[in-house]
Amino acid sequence: MAVESADDIKVGETIRFKTYDPHDNVYWTGKVISLCTYEIARQYNGGNVDNYYQEVKRVMPELKDKTNLTYFLLQVNQDDKTDTVVFAKEWVDPSTLERVDTTSYYDLRIYGIDNSKLQDIIKLINSTYPGYPVEQL
Repeated sequence: MAVESADDIKVGETIRFKTYDPHDNVYWTGKVISLCTYEIARQYNGGNVDNYYQEVKRVMPELKDKTNLTYFLLQVNQDDKTDTVVFAKEWVDPSTLERVDTTSYYDLRIYGIDNSKLQDIIKLINSTYPGYPVEQL
């Protein structure tokens, strides 16, 4: 389900998006656990909020000062590990932003393949969509 703008991001929602940072090609998926100020945000991401801000500022020179942005904490799960990362709403590319319905799942049947190819397909799905766990039944 699409989100109209990053301003619509709310605590408790699970979202998926890319940012304007040209060096960050990750489709981030996670649950928004808090909105915060710059002072709180800089305590996350290993203190790299300033570096990330500079990367986005290069492609968005009109970006407000980093102390005037609206930050959010995103709880992400990757490789059976939970981590909290921080982004500014203004860094989110709205054309990629969507709400993720975390209560649904889909069964997928693939006919005529052997077990080794099935494992390749599972690995491909996991690498392409890391925010969506795949399970073999």
